[in-house]
Amino acid sequence: MLSGLYLSRPAQRVRRAGCPEHGGSINNDNQSSSSGWFYGWIVVLVSALLGFLGTGFYSYSRGLFLPHLAETLDDGNRFSISMGFSCAVITGALIAPYLGRYLDYGSPRKVILYGVAIVSASYVMLAYVSDLVQFYFVVSVCMGLGMATMGGQVWHRSVINWFDHWRGRAISFAVMGASLSGIVMPPLVNAMIEAIDWRNAYLVFGATTALALFPAVYLFLRDRPEDIGEVRDGQQYVNDNPEEMVAIAEDSVEWSTRQMLTHRGFWAISVIFGSMFCVFAAVMLHLFSHLQDIGLNGETAALVLSMTALFAALGKPVVGWLSDFLGARVSIWLALICQGLALLSFSVAESTAAAIFAGCLYGFGYSGMSPLRTFAISSTLGSRSFGAAAGLLRFVEMPWALLASPIAGLIYDQTGSYQIAFQVLAALMLFCCLGPFFIAVGGRRERLSRKTQNTAH
Repeated sequence: MLSGLYLSRPAQRVRRAGCPEHGGSINNDNQSSSSGWFYGWIVVLVSALLGFLGTGFYSYSRGLFLPHLAETLDDGNRFSISMGFSCAVITGALIAPYLGRYLDYGSPRKVILYGVAIVSASYVMLAYVSDLVQFYFVVSVCMGLGMATMGGQVWHRSVINWFDHWRGRAISFAVMGASLSGIVMPPLVNAMIEAIDWRNAYLVFGATTALALFPAVYLFLRDRPEDIGEVRDGQQYVNDNPEEMVAIAEDSVEWSTRQMLTHRGFWAISVIFGSMFCVFAAVMLHLFSHLQDIGLNGETAALVLSMTALFAALGKPVVGWLSDFLGARVSIWLALICQGLALLSFSVAESTAAAIFAGCLYGFGYSGMSPLRTFAISSTLGSRSFGAAAGLLRFVEMPWALLASPIAGLIYDQTGSYQIAFQVLAALMLFCCLGPFFIAVGGRRERLSRKTQNTAH
């Protein structure tokens, strides 16, 4: 059992070794299923597409729309526009606990289909907004609801349903879609806005989201392996040794809300990844404008964003391997330090080369944000209540998510520069390095440590 750095787990309901929910079976051959391939990787591919056309579209494009929205709707005031995007996070956070509880037992596929419809409609409505009231309604309410129901919380649940032993890698490959979107979207969106105006660009976003994601999700996404007669990981494992049985028992825990809220690991995850998320949101919203302020033209600034996303994509397999082998702590420390140093570099960058270096370093740092959060939750609290835990975390992370982007916009409005804002964000990342001491290690290192302890006793 895990001990020392976080509280013990609540009373456990141990499942039998042959339970498909954990990929276990009485099969002495320990081989893959007879089909020779595993449908779970199709689920990963669809999840990556959701990240590419969903999260990626939204995250990497909104910064390019910021100056146009501010100029059209509020005489260039970036604080008010930033607040609208932050309020979208509040909407998502308010429904996240209920959504998470549903996802532990219900259908992620059904939720995603609703989300695709809402997001597509939101993009179309953004093309026609004429004042701040309309903008706040569309972004804060509609887009917030849509992104919550088709975002990472939902399709991460799908991936977790399909993987145990290769969970870190599966999640990392799934979230690569968002990073790949970041490579393509900044220059494409910049060119699109210059060619057809920002309003028409939003119309293209809406049509593309609907036409691409509806068929993919409806036809190919499946909620759980048992729905089509498969098991987790596509393999049948013999769980006949003590350390494996302990791992199964720990993964089978059902946590109540009270138990989560009294667990130090839960709050450590909240602080670490709530801070990462709010910093990421602020950077993606304001970095394009900051790069233009230091003298880069639109094409070069978009190139920096693309390089940032490229290194995020390249970093995800590395993070997946690190989390599966070394566990969550080392991976999280690496991510936080890289992000902190990159943000400091952004604050003093005065050339294209310096901006590209900072972008590449930041991209590698935040490449682990989404997969490490999922891995940390499932390692510390188990996968049985992952949806509930992820939803509750979204809710308690809301203050962090709300503050960073508007504060960065306010600092700019008051000083005419983002330099202080990036330095504050860097300090926050380095402070969060204290958090990993309070979460589960997870991964192969923890399994080997447990095996050694069992052998010694």
